[in-house]
Amino acid sequence: MNRFIKFYTAIVLCISIGAAGLTALAAEDTMYGIGSISKVFTAAAVMKLVDEGKLSLDTPVVSYMPEFTMNDTRYKDITPRMLLNHSAGLMGMTDNNSMLFGDNSTYNHDHFLALMAGQRLKHNPGERSIYTNDNFTLAEILVERVSGVSFTQFLEANFIAPLGLTNTKTPQSNFDRAQLAPISLNGVALLSENFNVIGSGGMYASMEDLSRFGEIFFDNADESVLSRNAIVEMSKNQHMNRVVDIDSDTTLNYGLGWDSVDTYPFNTLGIKALAKGGGTMFYHSNLTVLPEYELSVAVASSGKPQFEQLIAQEIALAVLQEEGFIDEMSLELPKQTTQSTTIPEEIKSNAGLYDIGQGGLMTVTFSEDTLFLSQVGTRNETPMEFIHTGNGAFVSTDGGYISLGLVYAQGGTRGTTTISFKDGYLVIQSYENCAGLSQRAYAMPFAQKIEQNPTNQDVAAVWQSRTQKDYLLVSETYSSAKYISAPIARIAMDDRAQGYILHGIYQSLGTMFPSAKILNQNTAQGYQNTPTMTGRDSNDLAFHVQNNFDCLTINNYRYIDAASALKSSEISGAVTLDKDAVWVHVDQVSGGQVWKIQTPQRGSYFVYDEKFNCVATSLEATQRAFVTLPQNGYISFVGEDVAFDIEKIQD
Repeated sequence: MNRFIKFYTAIVLCISIGAAGLTALAAEDTMYGIGSISKVFTAAAVMKLVDEGKLSLDTPVVSYMPEFTMNDTRYKDITPRMLLNHSAGLMGMTDNNSMLFGDNSTYNHDHFLALMAGQRLKHNPGERSIYTNDNFTLAEILVERVSGVSFTQFLEANFIAPLGLTNTKTPQSNFDRAQLAPISLNGVALLSENFNVIGSGGMYASMEDLSRFGEIFFDNADESVLSRNAIVEMSKNQHMNRVVDIDSDTTLNYGLGWDSVDTYPFNTLGIKALAKGGGTMFYHSNLTVLPEYELSVAVASSGKPQFEQLIAQEIALAVLQEEGFIDEMSLELPKQTTQSTTIPEEIKSNAGLYDIGQGGLMTVTFSEDTLFLSQVGTRNETPMEFIHTGNGAFVSTDGGYISLGLVYAQGGTRGTTTISFKDGYLVIQSYENCAGLSQRAYAMPFAQKIEQNPTNQDVAAVWQSRTQKDYLLVSETYSSAKYISAPIARIAMDDRAQGYILHGIYQSLGTMFPSAKILNQNTAQGYQNTPTMTGRDSNDLAFHVQNNFDCLTINNYRYIDAASALKSSEISGAVTLDKDAVWVHVDQVSGGQVWKIQTPQRGSYFVYDEKFNCVATSLEATQRAFVTLPQNGYISFVGEDVAFDIEKIQD
């Protein structure tokens, strides 16, 4: 059965979006960036050291890495187990200069501990599990310090070679990048994507290799790679959630490295299923393993996400049915009562403002028998309505639900959500039908209650003035994907959220930071502590003035006021860079003009339309000879101590 599933997923479910934008099936040995599935490899690497007696899961990390330090004395209590179950309390994702095109620079790895040294913790170590990439980047370095070899070398010696994973690599491996599934921007092929935080999301694999890796978690697997004790430890529920206890249908209950170790809908059949999803800018993947049935399913795509976990789920269910282990399974949305009851006053005390991480803020209000949810600062603030059905539970009567994408869906019939409140959190149990792909479920604290933070008029006025500006990224290296995915940051505010700046997803493109609490005229602090997912990636923001322009720092990323950009009509001959990126605004004179740009070896340019969508870059696989300037758009020139020669060619 496992041979069948490996073949099926490797050949049929490796999906690539080619340069022409067409979906194509990939060759058996085609590799994909597996994103956060790398975390399972990292957890396995740590457990290998445990097997060898070189490391204990519950001994503080500083015992093995005395050079690890943070600006918070509690860091000394962090253990390897806390890194692997997301409970260490690290702020989020320190990925500066790590997601690169055609460049496998080790800058992030080499500077990671220095970048961490200035950070604080968001909660006491071991208190709650909040998904955090930095946990696994730190675990990667821990493996190196304890083993004495690079992380890539450790994986090759202990997993890749013994398992025969000839098509499993890291950005530091020596291999032909043409073996990677192609990626493209606006239908034009890009250089290879290298996510150089290997332990948290940087590995590549073919789906046959990934499925074979999953076999080590089978109940009857031999112990040549990992001991049975190590596998059991990784595969048991280690989700630290002392704030809110949830024992419901879900795809999120962390093991060590795994997103879920008791995955819906297999749990409803009494079947244990391990699942881990992964995603980078251009690759998306899932590994689902049913240990008792020796079934390992791997699915990947390049381009847009293709519901990888749901596809893996459907394949696994189909195989179980074909082999006679289960009957045909038909999942229906739970039936919900339409009978409302009066809301007790103690439940109504939960009214107020709630934070949903990168989803922004929402208000919670009540009538006699109805809960109203309204997202703050969005174009459509029509409240979602949930009636009280008793015992503090609320359900929708108009088809509204909260989807697994952590967004609202109103007036539809695709899902159901039950809402309750506990210890300052709004808790959801959501089910969602996906056309042709059955159903998924999510149970989690979804939003964290916050109190108003009144600031004096002068401070509020300064922050309000910043909402009128775009801030342009200047600190990333020339090959950074951030100049494509998030070249700008924006500040948003709302009178209903006094003393807060709202999430940074103000348009379709921009730096995604959660809401932050204003401390003073130039500083705002991240505060998210919601267990599981919505509390991930908190950031502190700081402003300062440089050359008479506002500059913004978010988690070591630096931005400058767009008003500082040069005018395209004033560019003559060359653009010379010192260290930071130089931005040029396409003015009325130059809109539609054609430029020939001579790009230096360690430099790149990115061209944007007026909405900051990247429409061209020198990181394309075949470099353009000429660039047409979009009216009212921008060009960023990136590199260090380089110059770009420019020849202006009239229409």
